[in-house]
Amino acid sequence: MREREWAIVDSIVKRPAGITIIAILSLVAGIIYLLEGLQILGYVVFGAGQAFTNVSLTGWWTLILGVIWISVGGAFLSLKPWAWLFGVIIVGISLIGAFFGNLNGWQFGDMFVAMIIPLIILAYLNSEKVKSSFGMEG
Repeated sequence: MREREWAIVDSIVKRPAGITIIAILSLVAGIIYLLEGLQILGYVVFGAGQAFTNVSLTGWWTLILGVIWISVGGAFLSLKPWAWLFGVIIVGISLIGAFFGNLNGWQFGDMFVAMIIPLIILAYLNSEKVKSSFGMEG
């Protein structure tokens, strides 16, 4: 095998299943944020929408968070040392965004999803096994 192929195989072998799961959760969170951001901006994604009645900073904020969460999912899969810190920072930003989304009138279900996935990821990222997988000391 070539060197790059060995690096990919080594990454798959070292990565705990939980990191793969949070990477997938991050990708799901990103998609949810993208769809929610589009809906806030007035684009109907699913269901009835109110076209251009709530164009706000919250919509753009949510859309940008979606793109960032998708990036975090890719970083988790790569097990880069910076991915852990990047993930923790984005979790914090997402929780702040969910809080302001609540102030802007998000429904409870939207806010619950926007908060629960980041909280699950934060709890898992702080476990000893995960920190060592990213090359961090406990």
